[in-house]
Amino acid sequence: MVKALQFHRIATDLQLCGTWHRPAQLRGFIEQLIEAKIPIGLPGEHEEGIILTFDDGEENIYRLAFPILRELGVRAVVFVIAGYIGKKNTWDISLTGRRAAHLNWDQLHQLKKTGMEIGSHGMTHCNLTRLNTGELDHELTGSKSMIEKELGTIRCVSYPFNRINPAVRRSAARAGYRYGFGGNGADDLTLKKEAIYIPDTRASLAIKVTERPPVAYDYFRTQQKVINFFTLATMIARRQ
Repeated sequence: MVKALQFHRIATDLQLCGTWHRPAQLRGFIEQLIEAKIPIGLPGEHEEGIILTFDDGEENIYRLAFPILRELGVRAVVFVIAGYIGKKNTWDISLTGRRAAHLNWDQLHQLKKTGMEIGSHGMTHCNLTRLNTGELDHELTGSKSMIEKELGTIRCVSYPFNRINPAVRRSAARAGYRYGFGGNGADDLTLKKEAIYIPDTRASLAIKVTERPPVAYDYFRTQQKVINFFTLATMIARRQ
């Protein structure tokens, strides 16, 4: 099985959310995968292994994660919100009140030149399952077209909030995506992604990667659903 490990913000100071990591923690997790000889690659490269992904496309990925990836010789998929490229993060409801900057086009070009893959995280980071066909096409086809004008072919999409249903999958296929991240792992447009959070440890990472023991894995999948529940404020703000 191929699955994604999903990271978000990389920061050096305390963040009042669960979806962030310090650089040293990110490095430790990647080194753990390398030590375990688990293949790490881009979509389509391995029949089994891990795809490292970064959702939301904040510029801290370029400053803090990219040097680690390059030093360790691994590649990742960076999912950007097309409508926020080069802009402040005003879509997220943050307890800190701070507005992180998103990656700009120059940074995205540099990431791509060094082997990273850029994918779409939609146009505005909204719950795709609440949209009609026209709105879905704007989010998925529109974002893909916008990014491709600058960076060339885009193969991957990450569904915001991990929300996907048959209509979203059809829209992703219609837009021409080859790989979709989110869902139950039934096919290439519903690849399973394991969210990695600040409380995670070497032990929990191993369980999320191997899905063993099953009882512990089920616990962490439930934990992910609970943490996702706390995105409710952002989803409501994003017309969801």
